[in-house]
Amino acid sequence: MSKKKTKVFALIIVLIIIGTVIGIAMSYASLKKGKELAEERGHPFENNRRARAFALRYIASIVVISINVMLLVGLLWIYIDTYAKTKSSFMLGLVFFIGVLLIQSLLSLPLLHTFFGYTPYGLGPFGVVPYLFETMALVILMVLSME
Repeated sequence: MSKKKTKVFALIIVLIIIGTVIGIAMSYASLKKGKELAEERGHPFENNRRARAFALRYIASIVVISINVMLLVGLLWIYIDTYAKTKSSFMLGLVFFIGVLLIQSLLSLPLLHTFFGYTPYGLGPFGVVPYLFETMALVILMVLSME
């Protein structure tokens, strides 16, 4: 493997690890509030199965979105650095593109929804799966951007 490919791979792994750690920390810090809001909205946790399913979706969503945010920050850094060197209008466009995706990801955090009084209850796997596809797309974009 070439030195550049090793650097790209290492950067992606580091960003994924950082996003995972941040996501786990944020989800556990806010999970209790999310459960309280769900119960207030008529979704009581009568059995442990329902509570585990809710917690799993909530944690998974925050972790995956946090990984996406870290990958977007990495891409933003790459594009800003490239734009500074080239002054290419295409690179400037990519900076704005990634900026919009970053805002979208931040606004998608269930943690933010919880603090504003909403819950991710009842979405099933459809609350997480779209973000997994976004993660895959961002990894591909990051690999291509580092070439």
